[in-house]
Amino acid sequence: MRTTFLVLVSLLALAANSTAQTAPLGGGLYKTAEDFRRHRLTLAVNCQTETHKLRLHEFSGKPYVTVVHAGKPYQVAKDSLFGFRDCDGHEYRFAAGNEHYPILNPGEELLLYKVERPTVGKNPGSVRLYFSPTAAAPIQPLTLLAVKQAFPDNHRFHDLLDAQLPPGTDLTAYDQMHRMTKLNWLLRQSRSETAAH
Repeated sequence: MRTTFLVLVSLLALAANSTAQTAPLGGGLYKTAEDFRRHRLTLAVNCQTETHKLRLHEFSGKPYVTVVHAGKPYQVAKDSLFGFRDCDGHEYRFAAGNEHYPILNPGEELLLYKVERPTVGKNPGSVRLYFSPTAAAPIQPLTLLAVKQAFPDNHRFHDLLDAQLPPGTDLTAYDQMHRMTKLNWLLRQSRSETAAH
């Protein structure tokens, strides 16, 4: 009986592992914040089986992206898009002068962004952190005060932020136990505690 159980568990583990490995990794464009939230890509491809080229025109400063989809090029204005997912599975949002902001936590409500500028010549590199309270909200610099101001009526959230995140704390920290960023965990806690009262 024990041997049968172990064989069954092994087979289930193999099936789950092969499913995870064969899941398509898609790339494409998000037209809206709602499309991003629902994982609905435009000009999408399965990056494992199709060729997909996305040109951001960063250095030329063009206000559009060029997507080569099924061998045909499409030009789409950056200001008409929410963002995109590349074939490595990274997600980005367009904002502020058609720049793209890497999203650190795409599956959560309060989104965090980390923009890294490399060292160029004598100009040192930099890292800038941003957030938006929702996918549809504007991007703003990540500070504890700005996060509190984004949720002006959630006083329980403010109290949890003060208690759990002392000055100097990394506001992008990931909470391993709850499998989400600490900011989003505290936001969720503030709402569940408020609803309980």
